[in-house]
Amino acid sequence: MKLIDDIKQLIKQIQLMMQLLQQLTKQQQVLSQQLDHLTKVRDDIQVDVEKMNFKNKPHLDRIQKASDHLNAEFSKYQA
Repeated sequence: MKLIDDIKQLIKQIQLMMQLLQQLTKQQQVLSQQLDHLTKVRDDIQVDVEKMNFKNKPHLDRIQKASDHLNAEFSKYQA
């Protein structure tokens, strides 16, 4: 009877492992879908950042020119 009980226990463990494997497979699929979604979101954000940088570049260039001009004028008076 010990052998039969051991076999029954082994069968139960194998069934449990199969269930866990199925759950793991489902979770892997969900994670893969989420990763795909996150990749799309990241790409969209990157495009928006590039658009914003392109849009702001002329303003930032003018600010830099004004800053350089002010620094040059201040340096005249500091010497």
